[in-house]
Order: sequence, then C-alpha cells, then structure tokens
Amino acid sequence: MKKILVALLSILSLSVAAWAVRIYDVQFTTSNGVDNSYPSPYVGKEVSLEGIVTATDYTSGGYFISEPIGGAWRGIFISDKRNRPSTGDKVLVKGRVHEHFGMTCLADISSFRVLDRNCGLPQPVLLTTGQLSRAEEAEAYEGVYVKVVSAQVSSIRGRSGRFVITDGSGQCAVNTGTFGKVKALSPSVGTTFSSIVGVVVYSFSEFSLNPIDASDTTIHQPLSIQNRSWGRIKSIYK
Repeated sequence: MKKILVALLSILSLSVAAWAVRIYDVQFTTSNGVDNSYPSPYVGKEVSLEGIVTATDYTSGGYFISEPIGGAWRGIFISDKRNRPSTGDKVLVKGRVHEHFGMTCLADISSFRVLDRNCGLPQPVLLTTGQLSRAEEAEAYEGVYVKVVSAQVSSIRGRSGRFVITDGSGQCAVNTGTFGKVKALSPSVGTTFSSIVGVVVYSFSEFSLNPIDASDTTIHQPLSIQNRSWGRIKSIYK
C-alpha cells in the first residue's frame, strides 16, 4: 500500500510540474543547437501552456499565444488545425513541444480549453529593426507580439507581400499575408511606416515581422500632405 501511495504521489507531482510550465520556460534557451535554431530544452516533452491568443489563421495552420504580460521568450506558436480560437481568447493547451522548421511550437494537441474570452492583448514589445536582424537577439522574440516604429522599406522580395525595412539600426524582413486577416502589401522602396505591429516568425532560416490585422501597418504621411488635409478641414468652417 505504501509503494502504491508513493507511486501515486510521484505521478501527481509530475502532473503538477507539467501543468505549471510557462511559455517562458519552454522558449528560453542559451544554446543555439547544432543547426543554429536555438531549440527548446523541452523538445519531445508533453506540457500544458496557458496564454492569450494574439494571432489566428496562420498559413501553416494554427495560432500564437502569449503570456498576459508580453516580453522576451513569452510567445509561442501552437500547431493546431482542429481548434479555432479567436484573438483575445485565454486558452489552456496541452501538447508536445516540437521544432517546426526551426521555430519552437506546441503540436500533437491532446487537450484544448478556452478559459476566458475578449481578454486584452499584451502590449506589443517595442523593438528596433536591428534587434530582429540578429539571430542571437531575435530568438528571444520568436512568437512574441512586437512593434517597430519609423521604419522605411529598403527592398522588395517578389510580389508575395514580402519586403525589408530598416529604422537605421539594421535590416528586418516583413511578411504580410501570413495571417488570414491581412492582405499582402506591396509598398514601394522608400515607403515609410509610422509603425508595424505583428508576431515574430522564424522560417526559411530568418526571422520576420508578420502583421496580424489590416490595422497593424500604418504608413507615414508626409508633412505636406498632413498640412493640405488640415487646410481642407479648416476651410469647411470658414
């Protein structure tokens, strides 16, 4: 009887430990691995993760979740084609940690539950384009909800809504059309964005910023256009 009790307590402690894992625990690593993709120390292990859904309708099938207070190492991709949560849902997901072409994710989902709805998204982490251009620094923001400001288009990558921006600190790739709600953009070289908000994704051996919604990209209007618009508004009231 004593042996049975000890065994039960051992199983219970393992279950509690798995239940208590945070997104941060799964994502954080200081090892770049054999392929320089910084694999999770939890690869192959089954864990339960709780978080706020920040992006849905990912092209590879699935969604992204974040801890309520965002930050480095606090977002992750959930490879799940069965469940379809909404942005702002607070969910509890159980699955196995994998590396999806170099991007850490939770797959083989065995349990999914919506804990709450219409939760506020975490504040996007303000980054420079240079931080996303260096793999050793960008890794910390894989799957994280972020924002860059005052960045200019420096080059275009084909017609699939892929382009490169810089705020002067380094080059950063942007992919539009990655999520279902965003139409692929085709800005010209030299176009300046006041801000771009999105999720950092690792694919094709690089990190990129991926807008989630149509309102996540704001093109900077030249001062002359702003002044003309204000002039028209004032003329109405003369």
